[in-house]
Amino acid sequence: MQTFKTAVLATSLVALAGCADWDPYFVHQKDVCIDRWYGYWQQPCPAKPAPTAMAASEQLVDDRDISNLQKRIGYLDRQLAAANERNAELEAQHAPMDRDISTLQKRVAYLQKQLEECEARLAALGGQPDQSKGSLAQAEKDLLKALQPEISRGTVSVKQSGDMLTINLASSLLFDSGQDQLKAGGADALKRVGGVLKDFPEKQVHVAGYTDNVAIRGALKKKFPSNQELSDARANSAVQALRDGGASSNLLAAGHGDSNPVASNDTPAGRAKNRRVEVIVK
Repeated sequence: MQTFKTAVLATSLVALAGCADWDPYFVHQKDVCIDRWYGYWQQPCPAKPAPTAMAASEQLVDDRDISNLQKRIGYLDRQLAAANERNAELEAQHAPMDRDISTLQKRVAYLQKQLEECEARLAALGGQPDQSKGSLAQAEKDLLKALQPEISRGTVSVKQSGDMLTINLASSLLFDSGQDQLKAGGADALKRVGGVLKDFPEKQVHVAGYTDNVAIRGALKKKFPSNQELSDARANSAVQALRDGGASSNLLAAGHGDSNPVASNDTPAGRAKNRRVEVIVK
């Protein structure tokens, strides 16, 4: 009996010494399978437990979640790339606007400085604008007196409006039809105007010639191709008469042809009013 027990023990030791395959549940030996919890079996060992249905389901869910997250990441990457591209486009579009804004800001600053300088000059001048109006009023008074004969006949008018004084002289007083040489009476009237204006040397004097809209015809067309040239010549003749009267500075002449009519050119009376010379004092 003792011999039998010794043999069994020896056999068990040999089996344990040759075991080469370990399993989470079973230790495999050549002839004996050892369950770490419940003991020994003869070969073959019980099969390894298969994964449960729940474990397989959990693995499937994990795979789907990973796939969905990967797709989501890809979508967000594309959206981010598109947003970055759009941002770059907007920055490129805004660059010219930024330059324009900078230019406008500089322009505003320049104009603001000019405005401040003008306001400072105006403050320094004090009451001079009122004095200017006063001088024009005096000039108007003197002209009304000097031109009384022509004003009474309706060939001259004098009118002050704001800081401008206008002396309107009819062409019939100044020139024969189609001519630019002053008649004696017209030259005398303009010399009297010049005699008044010489007392206001600080004023600017503009002489404007006007005609009606009747076209120049015949031999006269060689000298004056159009009403524009005729009005230029008449304005310059008036300036010379003003100089002869004493207004020797700040004189400018310009012809305007049949532009800016003061009456209708459809009637003889209207055309007569449009043929005129205006002396504008500022």
